[in-house]
Amino acid sequence: MWAYYRIPSRTISENNAEEIESYKRTLVQMLWELKTYYEIDLQLLPEDMRLNERFKQLEKDFSSETGKIGERYDERAMYVLGQELGEVTRYGFTVGVKLHNTAYLRQDTLKESFKTAFDSVTMQALSYLGLSVADTKKAFEPYEVSEKEVFDGLSVLKGERLTDKQLYRNTTEPFRRGIAGAEVPANLQTTNTTIDPVTHTGFLRLTNEYGESCIALMPITNTEVNMTYAEIFRVVQKMPFPVEFKVKALQMKPSSAVRKTQFTARRFKETDKDMYANEDSDSIILQGKPLLNDLRNDIENKKTPFYKWLGVFVVSGKDKTQCQNRCNALKSYMANYHVELTRPLADQINLFYTLLNGNSIQFERYWLQYTKDSGIAELLFGLTSNLGSNIGFYLGRVTHGTAPDTNTAIQNSRDIVLYHPMIANEGIVGAMTDSPHCLISGETGKGKSFLAKLLMFYMTFLDVQILMTDPKNENHAWFEEAVKDPEIRKDYPYFIDLMKTFHYVTLDPNDKNNYGVLDPLSFLNGAQAKDTAVALIEQVYNLKGKDDVKREILEDLDMLIERKQKGEKVGLMDLIEMLKTSKVKNIAEAGGLIGQLVKNSILQLAFSDGTSRGLNIDYKHTILSIQGLDLPEAGTKFEEMNDSDRKALAVMIPLAKFCQYFGQRDRKQKTSIIFDEAWTLTATRGGKRLVKELRRAGRSYNNQLIMITQSVKDAQSEDDRGNFGACFAFDERSEREDILKFMDLPVTKENKELLADMKKGQCLFRDFYGRVDALSVDCVFPEWLRAFKTVDKSHSAKAEREFV
Repeated sequence: MWAYYRIPSRTISENNAEEIESYKRTLVQMLWELKTYYEIDLQLLPEDMRLNERFKQLEKDFSSETGKIGERYDERAMYVLGQELGEVTRYGFTVGVKLHNTAYLRQDTLKESFKTAFDSVTMQALSYLGLSVADTKKAFEPYEVSEKEVFDGLSVLKGERLTDKQLYRNTTEPFRRGIAGAEVPANLQTTNTTIDPVTHTGFLRLTNEYGESCIALMPITNTEVNMTYAEIFRVVQKMPFPVEFKVKALQMKPSSAVRKTQFTARRFKETDKDMYANEDSDSIILQGKPLLNDLRNDIENKKTPFYKWLGVFVVSGKDKTQCQNRCNALKSYMANYHVELTRPLADQINLFYTLLNGNSIQFERYWLQYTKDSGIAELLFGLTSNLGSNIGFYLGRVTHGTAPDTNTAIQNSRDIVLYHPMIANEGIVGAMTDSPHCLISGETGKGKSFLAKLLMFYMTFLDVQILMTDPKNENHAWFEEAVKDPEIRKDYPYFIDLMKTFHYVTLDPNDKNNYGVLDPLSFLNGAQAKDTAVALIEQVYNLKGKDDVKREILEDLDMLIERKQKGEKVGLMDLIEMLKTSKVKNIAEAGGLIGQLVKNSILQLAFSDGTSRGLNIDYKHTILSIQGLDLPEAGTKFEEMNDSDRKALAVMIPLAKFCQYFGQRDRKQKTSIIFDEAWTLTATRGGKRLVKELRRAGRSYNNQLIMITQSVKDAQSEDDRGNFGACFAFDERSEREDILKFMDLPVTKENKELLADMKKGQCLFRDFYGRVDALSVDCVFPEWLRAFKTVDKSHSAKAEREFV
C-alpha cells in the first residue's frame, strides 16, 4: 500500500546559494523523518495550468464598463500562449511512500496472524486481476497509523494529502502523456489506452479516443561521483518543452549498504593497483576514495540512510520526430550538468510499468544510482521558478540564463508569470505582505514605463478607478497615434472602445483656466494644506536663516485656512499678497520675490486666488500630464539645480498630494495611482515623507500606489522597504549592490553579473509571496505595443542589426 502527497512548490532564486543550502537541509530532515519507510517515489510533473479556468475567475472582478473587452484580451492571450507553448503547464511535485501494514505488529494469536496474512494475499491477488475489495475502509485500516506518521513526517515540506480526484489523475496521467487537450473523464479506464512498443523502436506510441502521442523514457546512466549541486529536479524545468522526472528510491539495509561500499572499495583498490603498475591514474578513483570512506563512516556510525534509486525522464511529442528531437535536446542539455542519459531500445515498456504508482524497484538491476540521503537532497525536489499570482494577467516569463535579447529569453522559457495588481491586501494565504503597493525602479530606457503602461492597461478591465501621472506629457500623443492607425481600427475595434474610456488632463501653465488647479489650499484642509504649501514654497525660496519671513508665512497660512473653513475662497496668491503688504521690509520683499517666481512660470499651476475650478477626477481612467514641465536629470543635487529645475520639482509636491487626495476620497472605491518620475519627490526637501504619505492610503482606503522611479533608494527608509507588496527592479549600473539587498538576494559577483546581463524589458521581480527571480516582460498584443512606443525608429536604426 502506497500513499501519495502533493508538495507545494517553493521558489528560491538560483542565485541565492545560502537559502538553497538551507532548503537542502530541510529535504534531509524530511528523509530522516521517513527513514523507517524504505521506498519513496519523487515525481516532477508538468501540470495543465487550466488558463481558461484561471481567467474565468479573474473576469469575475472585471468592470461592467470594460469587462467584455477584457474577456476578448484574455481569449487572445490564451490563444497566443497555446500557439507558442502548446499545453500551458506549471510544474508540480508529488511524493509517494510505501506504508507499513501495522496489523502485523498487533497480532495476539496465531489465528489472527494467519487471517491477516490471508487478507494481505487476497488483496494482492485482486489487485493483479484489476479488482478490489468491497469494504475499502476495512482494507485501509491496517495502514492508518503508518499513513499518519508519514503525513507528519512530510510536514517540513507542508505536504498535502491528494484528493481522490487528484490521485486518480496522477495515477492515470502516464496513459495520456502528450495527448493534447485530453481531459480525463471520471470513468476513463487505463485499459482504454493502447501502448504500442513495436511501431517505433525505442519509443512508445500511446493511442486512445482523444488522440495519440509518442513518448520515450530516458533513465540516468551516470552522474558525478560527488552529487553536490546536481539539482536535477530544478534544472530540467528550464527545458523549452514539458518533461517529467521521476525518482524511485529504495533504502538499503545498513548491512547491505556496508557490503556495497566494501565491494566498491575492493574494486577501487584493484583498479588503482593496475593503473599504478602502468604508471597511470584515474580522477574518479582519486575523488571517490575519500568519499567512500566518509560514506562507510556515515552508514556504520551515524546510521545515515543509504538509497539505491532509479531516475527516469519522460519525454513526449505529437509524433516520433518531435519526441526524438526533444530526447536529443534533453540528453545534450543534461550532459552540461554531467548527467548522462540513455534511451533504451528494448526496455521502454518495462520502464513504463516500473514508474507507475505503487510499483517497486526492489528487483530492478539496471540504471541504478547509489547515494545517501544528502545525495537525494542535492536533486532539489520541490523547487520551481513560480512567480506572480495564481490568478492574474499574463505579464511575461521567468528568465532562465542569458539570451541575446528579451524575445529569445521569452521563447526559451515555459514558466509564464501571471500577476494581479489588486489582491495583495486581501489576506492571501501564504503571502509575505498585505501591501497593495508596487515599485518599478531602474535606469532610463530599461523598460519601466513599458511595464507601468502594461499594468495600467490590464487594470482598466478591473473595477478600479485609475489616475496615472505623466509628467513628460508623452502618453496622450502616442496613444492617439495608435487609435488613428487604420490597421488597428480595422483589426481591433474593441481596442478603440477601450481607449475611449481614457480621460486626458493636460495642465498648461499658459492657460488661465489651469491657474491654481494644484493649489493645496483648494483641495486640502488643515495641517495637510499648510504643510504642503510650506514645502512648495521652500522648494523655490530658501527660508533658512529667515525666521521672521517663515513665521509670517505660517501665520498667514493659518489665517487663510480659517477663512476657507468659514466658506471663503482662498489660494496661495492671497498669501503672496499678504506678504507683499507687510510693513516689515524683508517680509514684503520676500512676498514680491515669490510673486515674481510664480509669474509666467510652471508655478502658476499651484498658485490661485481661490477661484480655480479644480480637476475632475470622477472618470474611470485619468491620465494627468503637465505641459512644459522640464524636469532635471535624475540624481542632480539640490544645490546644483537652477530656478527652472526647482520650480519643476516644486509642482510635483502638490501633484503628489493631489494623488493622495484622489486615493482617500472614498474608502469603498478601489483606486490605483500610477506615479511616474517618483524620484522627483525624493529630490525635494521632505520628499521621503511625501512618498510615505502617498502610501498611507493603502489598505484602509482600498488604494494602490504604483511608484515608478530611478532608484530603489527612493523607496527605502527605516520602515519603507516592507511597504511594497510587489517590486520590479530593472538594472541600474551604479547601484547593483543596493538592488540586490533590496530584493533579498546575496551581493555576489554572480548576482551582479545577472543584473549586468539583463536586456531591455528584463528585471528582477519580487512578488507578494516574497519569491524573487528574473522576469522577461512580454506583451502579446500588437496594438498595445504600438501605443506603448516612445520613439520612432529611423531607417538607420532599423538597419542596424542587418550589418552586425
